[in-house]
Amino acid sequence: MRTKKASSLLGHIICILFISLSSLGGCDIEFSSDNDNDGGNGDQEAILKGTITSIIPNRNLDGITVEVEDEDTGTLFPDVTDTNGFFQIEGGFSGSSVRLEFFDENQMQIALTSITVFPGAEVDLGDITINNRSVTFEDDIIVIFEGDIIENNCSQGVGTIEVTVDDTEVIVEISSSTDIVRDNDDLVCEDLLIGDQVEIRGELLINNTVGADRIELL
Repeated sequence: MRTKKASSLLGHIICILFISLSSLGGCDIEFSSDNDNDGGNGDQEAILKGTITSIIPNRNLDGITVEVEDEDTGTLFPDVTDTNGFFQIEGGFSGSSVRLEFFDENQMQIALTSITVFPGAEVDLGDITINNRSVTFEDDIIVIFEGDIIENNCSQGVGTIEVTVDDTEVIVEISSSTDIVRDNDDLVCEDLLIGDQVEIRGELLINNTVGADRIELL
């Protein structure tokens, strides 16, 4: 008799559990972890822009295809110049030697060069001249990017800091004319601490080096 009651009670419990689970209906239950980031530059979108001001031999400045190839994945990111020769390419590309190609309206290559793009950075190439397949940047190349300080080598208001942008290490040169701010307060180079997150605007130099015009603590 005691066994029959236990069986009846177990049956009621199973029934209640079945009804509870059934009430979830079409809900999809997913189990996830915090380890689903992409690594590298992840979903950070870089921006590369510029204006072609002259092409020799002479041809129209509009309708030129400008194409970036990510050096790690080989993915292509194209744009086409407007009537003023301006282009702007956005995408998840980065690298110390990003391939930059220019094609005419017949998709024939007219020039090839490379440029450094930090993950998630905005790079303004300024005015560009193409002369017999040779690319010349007529202005300073301006870059804006965010990173974390890992080293400070400042003394008496000048020097360098080292910043990481994902896995990329960037040397940032700081001069007496560099603006360093936090919440509109002016700072000096020595105020920058290891671990600080910063936004940097400056001139893109060689070998992952930037001459900073402005550094803002975030």
